Amino acid sequence: MLMVKTQVSSKGQTTIPAKFRARWNTSEVVWEELPDGRVVVGPIPDIMSLFGSAQNSQEPYDADEKQKARDAWAQSTDKSD
Repeated sequence: MLMVKTQVSSKGQTTIPAKFRARWNTSEVVWEELPDGRVVVGPIPDIMSLFGSAQNSQEPYDADEKQKARDAWAQSTDKSD
């Protein structure tokens, strides 16, 4: 397990250490507060990489479905703030 200490700026910002950025290969992270007050930070899962993995072969393929999923995801994250 890797643990790294970082500083929080006066603007409330911190840097994600390079080791984590390289491992996660993402530009977005999610912060989750645990019941005891600790916070877990991790990469946002790339759900689009799973697209089509549970494809129903009886349904016709919609070429626009991937974009529709991205749009729906973007709208759901905009409303959560």
